[in-house]
Amino acid sequence: MIRALLFTIFAAGAALGNSAPALAHVLTDLVGGEAAVPGEVTVAGMLDGRRDRVKFDDVSITINGEKAQLAPDGHFAATTPIAPYYRVDITGPRIFTTVQTFGNAELRDDACQCLSIPAIELVARRKGRVELFFGGDSMAGRRFFKASRGEEPVLNRATLDRDLDTLFSAIKPYLESSDVASLNLESVLAAEQPGPASPKKYLFFSPPELAGALARAGIDHVSLGNNHTADYGAPGMRTTIDALNDAGVAWSGGGMDAQEAERASRIVKNQEKLGLYGFVGWRGDWTPNQVAEEGKAGAAWGRRSTVERVTKRERRAGYAPIMQFHGNPEYSDRPSEVSLSRFRAAVDKGAPLVIGHHPHVTHGLEIYRDGLIAHSLGNFLFDQDRPQTQTTYALKVWLEDGEFLRAEAIPLQVLDYRPVPAVGGMREAVLRRLHWLSAEMGTNMLQSGGHSIVWRKTRKAKDESTRQGCRAGETFNLNNFMPSCATTTGRRGRNIIPRGDFENARFGEASDRFWRTRHAAIDYRRSSEGEGYMTLLPESAGKSTYLYSRAYLRDIYSTRFTLEARVRLPRAAQVELLIKERPKPGETATPSVRGVSSGSQRVRAGEWQKLTFDFARPEETDGIARAFRPILKIRFENTSEAGEKTIEVDDIALIEWSSAPDRTDSAQSWRWTHVRRDDAQMVAAQ
Repeated sequence: MIRALLFTIFAAGAALGNSAPALAHVLTDLVGGEAAVPGEVTVAGMLDGRRDRVKFDDVSITINGEKAQLAPDGHFAATTPIAPYYRVDITGPRIFTTVQTFGNAELRDDACQCLSIPAIELVARRKGRVELFFGGDSMAGRRFFKASRGEEPVLNRATLDRDLDTLFSAIKPYLESSDVASLNLESVLAAEQPGPASPKKYLFFSPPELAGALARAGIDHVSLGNNHTADYGAPGMRTTIDALNDAGVAWSGGGMDAQEAERASRIVKNQEKLGLYGFVGWRGDWTPNQVAEEGKAGAAWGRRSTVERVTKRERRAGYAPIMQFHGNPEYSDRPSEVSLSRFRAAVDKGAPLVIGHHPHVTHGLEIYRDGLIAHSLGNFLFDQDRPQTQTTYALKVWLEDGEFLRAEAIPLQVLDYRPVPAVGGMREAVLRRLHWLSAEMGTNMLQSGGHSIVWRKTRKAKDESTRQGCRAGETFNLNNFMPSCATTTGRRGRNIIPRGDFENARFGEASDRFWRTRHAAIDYRRSSEGEGYMTLLPESAGKSTYLYSRAYLRDIYSTRFTLEARVRLPRAAQVELLIKERPKPGETATPSVRGVSSGSQRVRAGEWQKLTFDFARPEETDGIARAFRPILKIRFENTSEAGEKTIEVDDIALIEWSSAPDRTDSAQSWRWTHVRRDDAQMVAAQ
């Protein structure tokens, strides 16, 4: 194993210009020539300090709290107990703290029987530099308290403070070391409905105790410049501001009148002066609308003229203007022309950084005139059940002397309504979307461990953002991640259910709510190598067990699909795929597991077997099928209650195929994860 591990670390080191003899010496020093024993795993990686000329003599690395051995050239390794996740903390007096989290399957290297982490870049602490953290849309009401039938609520009034703190426990290590951390608070804060509701469909209010939980988690500032801050008019604005003030959380973007709403939060950190302000992009077509006016509470209205005026005001006052803007269509892939114009106007007038939100899904990053525009961060703390809203990212940004220097995207999954580090297929979904949509804007995203980075001035290197090639196997591996398979010949497809590898199905107290069952209970377990899978515990061998998605899948662009899964059963069974379309308005509701059969396969007992169902759905409009949910129906052939009944499931993928073979539309390139060379058999691209 040591020889293989040497080869793995040599390959990583060679890319950074290290010599084989030095690496051999490093490896011997790091792992002492001892192989990992059963129940343990060797985790190896490398630090990259080239850009800032970081020396590693006072850098410390821990993996799940245990100190790793670090060589002078940046190589590190540790032998540690196998765990579901491996949190790597990198600290030192001359660097900004770095935290990254990894799973097992995404790092597995069979050649060395170890976990191999791609090189992680460090940022040096220097005079004039500050680190900022940004998260997207956040609230803690509605489904947080009112869970679906058969599910436990996330928040309980009797244990509210404790429950609120758990919402941030997974993300707190990532933000607490930042100089300033900010979220978009898309909710009124109030113990009960504070006043007359606005005449609109969706209304949010979260408990005022959320403000204290934000402060305890390390959140310094929130933007109120959004379309829910005025859901309950002036009374709701008042209770929100009071709760934030009591907790010591700064705010901007909303207020009791236009003057207050347009006021920036001015914060001084490390002698650097920052002016944080926020806007909503539209007034609203109801009365009273959502924007602040003279004598009327609401959000700051971000007309272009206002954006320019407020940005110039902060720059002239000596503060680096940092704008948060709530705009762009919901569930969109790219910014609208209106929002794009306003974002760029802020940079034109001196803002080094613009943070966008509202679509509930992520957009790309753009370097514009040496400033950074994050067009949409997506959700952060939110209760939406649409799967595409649950792959997201937070953003760390470094400013130097008031100018944009560097950004680092942290892939996240909104799991059980809260942000947790994304690993496996969920990380892949975040990175694939981010890299390619950023590349469309000319932004070259680079890889740092499991995160993505961009500098104001990107060093000359191969363009990682357009590396092309579909996934070569069922399991995502971080070391050979390729953001696009645009040049691959054949019919391309994308996996709509990236969570089906179950690597991110449970994190601390959070469990995935995407899946539902009938006549069985769900559990998530780990193999001896720490990799996740699902188990179904049937009530009876004589009843069919159903596994299906809680939400209808609406993020659909085609009519042809393949569902794949691996199953292991204790007795032979028939597995049938059913498809249930989302009812149209006015249609009579039918049971959740009643659908149209799309094929059936017999599964033998006792070994892992792969299921493949090809199916097509009728076109509803413009070559797109109606939203649907997939349902797996499992019926044992032997219905005797005696004996084992536990069903094991892994690697579920629902692949949507492009409408035509050899499609080369670059605007769709980021979607594809699979390729099919003909219509009879799907093969992985090499």
